[in-house]
Amino acid sequence: MTDAILTALGNVTAPTVLLALMLGVVVGVIIGALPGLSATMGMAIFAPATFFLPPVEGISFLLALYKGGTFGGSLSAILIGTPGTASNAATVADGYAMTRAGKAGRALGLAVWGSVVGDGIGILALVLCAPLVAEFALQVGNAEKFAITVMSLTLVAYVSGNSLLKGLFAAAIGLALSLVGTDPIGGSPRLTFGVRELSAGIGVIPLAIGLFGLAEVLDQLARWRPGPLEAPRVEVPLLRDIFRRLWQVKWTIGRSSLIGAFIGALPGIGSETSNWVAYALARRASKTPEAFGKGADEGVVAPEVACNATCGAALIPTLIFGIPGDVVTSILMGALIAQGLQPGPTLITDNTGLFYTLYAGLFVSMVMLAFVGLAAMRFASRIILIPRPLLFTAVAVLCVTGTYAINARLFDVGVMVAAGFIGWGMRALQIPVASLVLAFVLGGILEDSFRRMLIQSRGELSPLWERPIALAVCLVTLAVIALALKGTITARFRNRAAETPTQ
Repeated sequence: MTDAILTALGNVTAPTVLLALMLGVVVGVIIGALPGLSATMGMAIFAPATFFLPPVEGISFLLALYKGGTFGGSLSAILIGTPGTASNAATVADGYAMTRAGKAGRALGLAVWGSVVGDGIGILALVLCAPLVAEFALQVGNAEKFAITVMSLTLVAYVSGNSLLKGLFAAAIGLALSLVGTDPIGGSPRLTFGVRELSAGIGVIPLAIGLFGLAEVLDQLARWRPGPLEAPRVEVPLLRDIFRRLWQVKWTIGRSSLIGAFIGALPGIGSETSNWVAYALARRASKTPEAFGKGADEGVVAPEVACNATCGAALIPTLIFGIPGDVVTSILMGALIAQGLQPGPTLITDNTGLFYTLYAGLFVSMVMLAFVGLAAMRFASRIILIPRPLLFTAVAVLCVTGTYAINARLFDVGVMVAAGFIGWGMRALQIPVASLVLAFVLGGILEDSFRRMLIQSRGELSPLWERPIALAVCLVTLAVIALALKGTITARFRNRAAETPTQ
């Protein structure tokens, strides 16, 4: 282990790795700060470029972009009341209220340092839990992996928005698309409709670039209206004042960190959920809940700490089980596989030096996030004022070039464009796009583990209840389904009661 740690320290201090980390944080913050862009889009667009880099530099860049993008969305949420990403949606209420009250610098300072603290907690969760979980994962068979994947799909549908049916519909589409290509066990083509290029299946990167990148461009341009934007004035506060305020809400920070780390470790959920959960619990626990929505410090700190704590913890199921913690880590999985690294319990044992290097890189990027965040406080208002037509034209070009660079195939560009229009339509119908992508990634894992379980058990499903871990996961899945059905039925009865005219 000592040799692996020394190797990691040597790798992470190399100029190329430090440059990749800094560039990833900066690009992530800029992308996250621009309304309409997100860390997911940034990962999808820039992931193909990392395929041509050494694994350490390429993966370090993507991890730093992930963290920078998660924080960057708070800049536009606070300054103009429009969250740059869904992870920062809960920050709008109190962050923008501070800006309207002339306290934008204070809100940004709380967001920066709250993000750094949450990021550190998430990384610690990964460092402490990953080796233990990896030892456990080595004992996990196909039955357990199938049960965990089913639970992940259930959670994806459950937290995918206001409509459970829409979440299930999106997940069903993702599962169907995951079946396109060659049967991984039998070797026969399926759902290719005679198209030779489909025999290799649909790539997750072209699909993600279309659904998140091009679809966002189409959506933003359709809703764009010319008009002047006024840059809010930002006065950078003293660090001692920010630290004093953070100390006053230390219990909120601790609670939100645990919430973010716990939700991040659950496969398929992500920071889009953790920021709202942390905000709601902070308001419930506050002695002055009436101050929320009017510029409360806790209303900014809680969601920012939680969504950044989710980042590190989301790598636990991604790296150890090969099951993505959220949409961003599903794209990261594709990048790892392209680098010849198969996510799973043997990733640590087979690539110990690389794994510890990623640990060290996460801590270094956390420090970089603090400095870049402080610098962004001064320039964020200028970033936000970039003309939208120019911005989205550049994004569209990156979508096309990034997709083509993966395999140098125009067919992939066609898949990306088709996915872009499908994603645009799904947004218009309020169907969750993230559920489709996560189900697409989980579909291959689900099929492989299920069929191998049946082969080992000679066609019997009995391993699902004969193996304790698989049985426990199945019971949790049934509980989640029961809660979802209860919520749906209750909502329908309430709607009917509201529609019934009183006599």
